Amino acid sequence: MSYIKEKVSYLRGLADGLPIESEAAEKLYTALIETLDAMADAIDENEEAIDELGECVDEIYEDLDDLEDYLFGDEEDEENDDDESDDDDFVEIECPNCNEVVYFDQEMLESENDLICPNCNQPVMPAATPEEK
Repeated sequence: MSYIKEKVSYLRGLADGLPIESEAAEKLYTALIETLDAMADAIDENEEAIDELGECVDEIYEDLDDLEDYLFGDEEDEENDDDESDDDDFVEIECPNCNEVVYFDQEMLESENDLICPNCNQPVMPAATPEEK
């Protein structure tokens, strides 16, 4: 029970315990107490809704942080990436068919599939056999 609900209950107890001589005054006090009670209920509902919204916003911030880390990486990763050269991840190969220089990453070189030239669509080099790995 909230603080406001306790105060309204106290007022209701006072109104019930005190002799009110006028019937009009009794109706007025009863109506005021009922109005205060309804307002206290609405405040309690709003506080619960605000708490739920706060939790949702916190979850959204966490999800956005995760998404930002996924898209842009951590700052520590960026600092480490600056030290390393991006050229180390790719191998330059001249296509024997069209003589164009093409680049393949390490994973493509280690795969069991043929490397295909993006310019002439011909195999640049045959797939690595398990003995060659």
